[in-house]
Amino acid sequence: MARTDENSEPGGGTGENDSGVDKLLSRFGPVPASDDSRRVPGPRPAPSAQVKRPGPKRSPAPGPNRTSAETPTAPIVDGGAAAAANTVPIGSPSALFDEPHDSVFGGSPVAVQTAEVPEPPVEPASAVAVLTLEEPDPEPVVEVIDRRDWVRAPRRTGPVLRFLMVAAVLLIGASVVTPRVSAWWGDQYDPPGEPGASVEFAIPAGATANDVTQDLFAEGVIANPTLFRYWLTDNADGDFLAGEYTCLQENMSFEEALDCLGGQGPVPPSFFSVTIPEGLRLTEIIDVLNAENTGFDKAGLRRDLLADLVSVDLEGVPEFPVAGSPDPTNSGLEGLLFPATYQINEDDEEDTLDILRRMADTMEARYQGLVEESGRAAVITELGLTDYEVIILASLIEEEYQIEEDLGRISRVIYNRLIQGESLGIDASSCYAAQKPCADLNADDLASDSPWNTRNTSNLGLPPTPIAAPSEAALRAALQPTEGEWLFYVLTDENGGHTFSNTIGEHNAAVQICRERGLGC
Repeated sequence: MARTDENSEPGGGTGENDSGVDKLLSRFGPVPASDDSRRVPGPRPAPSAQVKRPGPKRSPAPGPNRTSAETPTAPIVDGGAAAAANTVPIGSPSALFDEPHDSVFGGSPVAVQTAEVPEPPVEPASAVAVLTLEEPDPEPVVEVIDRRDWVRAPRRTGPVLRFLMVAAVLLIGASVVTPRVSAWWGDQYDPPGEPGASVEFAIPAGATANDVTQDLFAEGVIANPTLFRYWLTDNADGDFLAGEYTCLQENMSFEEALDCLGGQGPVPPSFFSVTIPEGLRLTEIIDVLNAENTGFDKAGLRRDLLADLVSVDLEGVPEFPVAGSPDPTNSGLEGLLFPATYQINEDDEEDTLDILRRMADTMEARYQGLVEESGRAAVITELGLTDYEVIILASLIEEEYQIEEDLGRISRVIYNRLIQGESLGIDASSCYAAQKPCADLNADDLASDSPWNTRNTSNLGLPPTPIAAPSEAALRAALQPTEGEWLFYVLTDENGGHTFSNTIGEHNAAVQICRERGLGC
């Protein structure tokens, strides 16, 4: 609000009683003297109404929609000259300053809205009345910055010059860094110094290039496994061969190591051969294995015959040994180890389990291959024989034939006698039942009631198990017998040929020829 003071000077400040605006303006230079002829800066105020100053009573400030003419006036306390002397013109507040500036710019004092001040004490009627106006709550001041007033400093360099400066920095950095990186890479690719001591290195089966790389680094062959692995992607094809390598040394370059692994390759393993003849019994196979390689201990062979890994997965093969079997090993594997020549790594010369497992797997694979190749004869289906029974029949053929021309015909004789329901009368089965060579058979052996003794006429059909290890030729003959109606055969030729007969009379005549020639009939 504006207060009238007896000590104020109409044209300017009074010294100690100068207003806050005067003090503010004085910072920018001397305050000009009051000039009544100058108008107040800014929009001209509307004609002010004469308001009489009451005592303690206040008048509300003009609202936003109220003009100066509508501003209510307070009731007059004193009349006459006192009232006229105590009236103050009310005008619009200055838009620039918050304090009265009538003494600065000249002109009549203008009442402005200010903060409420304490009411003066009540004075006699002759005292000067003070008008107090309520000021509305001030709105928060928001500082607005206009970016258009900013001034952008001009660049001191052009784009070409800046590009040249950056390029120069990069060239300088590359000239410093590149040689160091190149030298470091060279030390990783080809370490300083000559290759060192030889390294015994082996790659197991199934090892990947990452596995080989880590093993090479662990053995000191290469200096950096990560770089070597990335280098291999552009310089090597596929994985490395399993085996032992004797060409590696410590402190080798990448190219030297790859030349050994991929060029020279592993050292060929040393093998020796073991040949298992056809027609041997299981105990005889153990003897041959031990004779071919003393590292195959007989006790170990017998023990490993009972291992689960040594098995043949074919139809009808019993899970357990057949009760009463003449086989001394009691393994149930009689006739199921395929006779052939096997290559054995010298590193495995004492691995009895491996050789037995390989022989059993070979029997299974060869038999299945023959079935896929030639199939099964109709007579097998007619008799309802299993794969195991076909192998039993093949073992009988193996023990009876001497020349290949007789294989299919001996097979047909056995099938015909099975169909007729007659005993097979095969001497080889009697030899197996007695666990003797056939030359040592006697009358008691031929009359034995063992189910493996087919010379006993009370034993019909096939023996319970094979009596020997059949060859591939015997298996093929068992699967595909020669067509014919023969029921008998006997050795009549010194070269091993047999005479085949359909009737007992023809057979007896052939037996006589066998005896005359001293062929053991």
